[in-house]
Amino acid sequence: MKIDTAVFMDKLFRIYGEIDSVCRDSADYYGFSCDGCNDNCCRTVFYHYTIVESFGLLEGFDKLPVEIKDESMRRGRDYLKDLDKHRGREEELEMMCPLNYDGRCRIYEYRPLICRIHGFPGGLDHPVKGKQSFTGCGIFNKTFQEKWTHLIDRTPFYTRIANLEGQIRREMDYMMRFRKTIAEMLIERNLYDGLDLGVKDK
Repeated sequence: MKIDTAVFMDKLFRIYGEIDSVCRDSADYYGFSCDGCNDNCCRTVFYHYTIVESFGLLEGFDKLPVEIKDESMRRGRDYLKDLDKHRGREEELEMMCPLNYDGRCRIYEYRPLICRIHGFPGGLDHPVKGKQSFTGCGIFNKTFQEKWTHLIDRTPFYTRIANLEGQIRREMDYMMRFRKTIAEMLIERNLYDGLDLGVKDK
């Protein structure tokens, strides 16, 4: 069955917009900026757990120039070769995300939640793991030395994306576990065959 994901994308990007607003407020509060940071978080191995966010990422990817898409796929294959050698030891791998060019994300408007919210201290009320807390990135922690008085509550964003994920999975009749890096989303996109990703200008 062909699924039109446009409605899901509209809802997802509204959530993303709210996340970006909260992160901007936090950055303004602390006077924090990523500009000039050599410890690029795009070198961190992030796993992403929602199909709906992978659709959002691929929507942005499909709008890139052909030569950038081809180069990103080549980078993605190289990334996965190294990742496969470090499974279980991902913290030892410092390889740039295949969609980062000259320190900039080529699908910035379409990047997943963790790419948006990483770097700022905050918390999450997890339905299974209970209350969790998150420090800032290394540069943030060093700069502010744990004087964190403005914390981002990730709970409402994670909850809303989880609800959206449940809806799209039911439409797809897809209940398998999803755990992929951005490189895997690009290389293993056969999951999305037959789906209308709702690509449109934003």
